Amino acid sequence: MPTLREEIVDELEKRSAYLENIPGIRMVAISLGYTLVELSNGTMGVCATPRSSSESCVHYPGAGTLAKKHILELTRLMLSDHPLEKSVGIAAVNALSQTIMCNEPENYRFSKTDFLDLLPFNGQRLNVGMVGNIGPFIPFLLAHSGSLTIVDDNPALSPGFQLAGHIISRDISDLADVDILIITGSSAAVADFDGVIASARSARFIGVVGPSSGWLPDPAFRRGVHAVAATRIIDISGARRAILEGGGTPHFIRCGRKYTLTNPEKS
Repeated sequence: MPTLREEIVDELEKRSAYLENIPGIRMVAISLGYTLVELSNGTMGVCATPRSSSESCVHYPGAGTLAKKHILELTRLMLSDHPLEKSVGIAAVNALSQTIMCNEPENYRFSKTDFLDLLPFNGQRLNVGMVGNIGPFIPFLLAHSGSLTIVDDNPALSPGFQLAGHIISRDISDLADVDILIITGSSAAVADFDGVIASARSARFIGVVGPSSGWLPDPAFRRGVHAVAATRIIDISGARRAILEGGGTPHFIRCGRKYTLTNPEKS
């Protein structure tokens, strides 16, 4: 069975064939917090930039060549083993996916409800698992859940830490008993997405969220995901400036419009 990344790239290539014009690449930038790919049609895709292990000033040996490629060459980098290439690939996938979704609005169900309000607590103290640390979500989740387990490989987060039901882990097997599973877009695209879902065998709701999750949601929906929440960048120049100056989600999110797509099979 193909991985989520493979299926996303394959679907994107098939669907882009129906576009009247495939946009060119205006700009590629790998900044400290986020990577961006800007297309000639005024669409931008972003992805969280992974931590670099380079011991020199050169972080990516192919620098200066990326913006010269065809967009479908960039989207295939989502399958690369090189972390920075992969982030470029995801950003490119997100940019082209936004173009396709705008071209086919009838094929997507946009929720009028905020992502967090879709979580099926219904007054119950359910167990929540989160793959990737989404800091702004934590107060809400701690207030409504029975427990919160966060799986994240960030060395700044100490595994085993526990406070008011907030547990840090490195092991996806710790998701076995969660009722609600939330996966960041960058984790879904980079990590073993199918392994994460298999580990969370008790989950009754699975959601993917974050600026990095702007890819076509269909492959995730086919894997049982209930909702995919992302951001469409509206103010391209503002987002570009914030990202190039080393900013993160709090800096460029105001340049976009959040949206949530729901799985019609999970209504």
